[in-house]
Amino acid sequence: FTHSSYGSRDLSILAYGNFFFPRTWMQNSFVLAETIDLRGWKGPRKGPLRILDLGAGSGAGGLAALRLLRDRGIENPIQLHAVDYSGKSLSYLRSIHAANGHLWPRTTVTTERHDLSKTLPPKTPHAYDFVFLSSSLNEISSGTDVSAVAKSLNEISKVIKTSGLLVVIEPALRAVCHCLHRAAANISESSELWLHGPYFNGSPCPFASTKSRYHSHEVRRRTPPETVRRLNQPLGLSIQDLKFSFILLGRKKPIPFDQGPSVLRLVSPVSKRKGIYCFIGIGGDTEERTYEIQTRTLDVEGHNFIDLLERGDVLRLREWETFEESRLVRIPSTDAIEILWPSG
Repeated sequence: FTHSSYGSRDLSILAYGNFFFPRTWMQNSFVLAETIDLRGWKGPRKGPLRILDLGAGSGAGGLAALRLLRDRGIENPIQLHAVDYSGKSLSYLRSIHAANGHLWPRTTVTTERHDLSKTLPPKTPHAYDFVFLSSSLNEISSGTDVSAVAKSLNEISKVIKTSGLLVVIEPALRAVCHCLHRAAANISESSELWLHGPYFNGSPCPFASTKSRYHSHEVRRRTPPETVRRLNQPLGLSIQDLKFSFILLGRKKPIPFDQGPSVLRLVSPVSKRKGIYCFIGIGGDTEERTYEIQTRTLDVEGHNFIDLLERGDVLRLREWETFEESRLVRIPSTDAIEILWPSG
């Protein structure tokens, strides 16, 4: 679809939404849940919770936030302000919200038609608890110019509250991921903003400044509803794997995590070699390490546990040994692994 045809034709919006709406919904839900369950974000003590969704489209990201916040027991009234250049998409957003009020009680939606590729909409400083850009950064800063992306994100961040977060979610393309994380590193080094994720203790993505075979992104396996599967079957596109990258920027200092190898984010697939399972993790000190566990220590339940691990999981080790100048970490058994995120 061209930029103009997507925003002006109902059929284009619906066809595009068949594939991207459920994906955007799920990836936004993952990231927002992490801010609450792992990063310790808490809603305002009183008054409304305010969300700004830039490049909202037909509303998957913003509406997913309304639903997730209610699921997590946030009781404040919630105000969602959605901005997009497509009036038709915003009309769908309003209709979906109105037709499904039982999913997000005590919430309101306002919309604003604005072309983000030209200017950012004027907003009151420090007004929002969350600002979302869900696969819409390309509308604000085209290409992978790190300085331009950093400038745009720094400008957008001015509207978040002291306790608020700027949440940017992008496709898991290597060049896009590196650009996003380099821009986030520049911002955190040169402004009053802190990085709250995806890594720990305010540290930037190590892949952004080093050569590695990996780049920072999540891969989540999910079984889509049968209706979604059937609608997308003619496209021949994978709808079971969610692949995305994200950053969290805020004004408050992030909560601390253990330094060293004991807390890690899994950043590679889990591979099975002769006698071991192994994967790459980024620790609380942002060091890249290889983690391994010997298969002979595992029973059936242990093998099943390893099979369920996904790229993006955050783990805490109760026991471990280090080798090769701490670049290799050996885990004695799955009993030594606690999954911090996703919880449950």
